[in-house]
Amino acid sequence: PATNLWLWGLGKTPQLPSFESLHGCRGAMITAVDLLRGLAALIGWDRIEVVGATGYLDTNYAGKGKAAIEALKSHDIVCVHIEATDEASHEGRVDEKIKALEAIDQHIVGPVLDALEKMGDYRVLVMPDHPTPVSTKKHSHGWVPFATCGKGIQSD
Repeated sequence: PATNLWLWGLGKTPQLPSFESLHGCRGAMITAVDLLRGLAALIGWDRIEVVGATGYLDTNYAGKGKAAIEALKSHDIVCVHIEATDEASHEGRVDEKIKALEAIDQHIVGPVLDALEKMGDYRVLVMPDHPTPVSTKKHSHGWVPFATCGKGIQSD
């Protein structure tokens, strides 16, 4: 017997003004997650595909970092999304979460900052989209940590 009915494809694509028309900035999204690809498409951002980007612990961190540096040559804002830390938390694997954070720092944040310093004024924001504690293995609500640097940002 059927236990579920999934009505698929009956909605309409929202029509949103482009990010560029609203803010005067050209954007790009680097991700392996379809939801974020779709959001980027809705606001008119370029979607950059990276070979080996999986949305999992084995994602191509270095490829995402290199793609971000290249994209910054022609885009005003670039979002690099990495799902690995979230996936490690869902699996309750603190060791893998630490490895993912180290890989993000080594292959994305560090190289992007080095490249940006040579390009002129910049701002960088590094943050999760939500908390996912390893202890609960679930998304939670609340504040998220973030780090930001660049022109006009004072430390506190």
